[in-house]
Amino acid sequence: MNPLHDFLVALTFLTRLGRARISSNEEISRSMGMYPLVGGLIGLVLALASLLPLTPWVLAWILTGLNIWVTRGLHWDGWADLWDGWGSGATGERFWAIVKDSRSGAFGVMGLVLGLGAQTALFERAVALGAWNALLFAPVFGRLCCLVLARAGRTFARPGLGQNALLGATPTALAVGGLTAATAALTLPAGHVLPAAIISIAPLAGLLSLARREGAMNGDFLGAAIIAGEICAILPLAFHF
Repeated sequence: MNPLHDFLVALTFLTRLGRARISSNEEISRSMGMYPLVGGLIGLVLALASLLPLTPWVLAWILTGLNIWVTRGLHWDGWADLWDGWGSGATGERFWAIVKDSRSGAFGVMGLVLGLGAQTALFERAVALGAWNALLFAPVFGRLCCLVLARAGRTFARPGLGQNALLGATPTALAVGGLTAATAALTLPAGHVLPAAIISIAPLAGLLSLARREGAMNGDFLGAAIIAGEICAILPLAFHF
């Protein structure tokens, strides 16, 4: 095990910040424990960008765009695909055909509007409160949620890139990712972290339930878990007055 190598593999796979390279399925699996650490780097970029002397709403949109740019929109693609599949009401192979269709349907568009709108509104709240630590924590927690879902759904692995991630969600990877998230959480009050963790149970349970219904889980589920986790990580700020 080479932690630096695993981190670089995860960085290249999850963002545009790493050096372009072809990784084997085994390397991708071994890099799973580094997902939250990659999230920490993304969070650092967002936290630093939040210091720009701009109005909160303008800065919130910039942070949303920056988050999309850094990750190549990878996770939002999975989010939209699942909204299309879930919203269609289809099951079985028809469900998977809709999920894998590169064209976005009405439900996918609605999901993107709701998700991006919620994230931007929460970024505005974080900027207005000067909560740089929440911006740092959100990408870390989102990728921890991905790890948790992958571990819970490892028996539903569907062939593809997502299968590599599910196979890599070992107890060791979960422990490493959890330690990274716990370290990032130290920058926040306990009154913020606990509600975020509790709120995240609902979307993760929903994704796992959908995977059970369809008998499989792919990378789109994991991408959606990252987006849901990022939103849940900042949501407690909406209740702070």
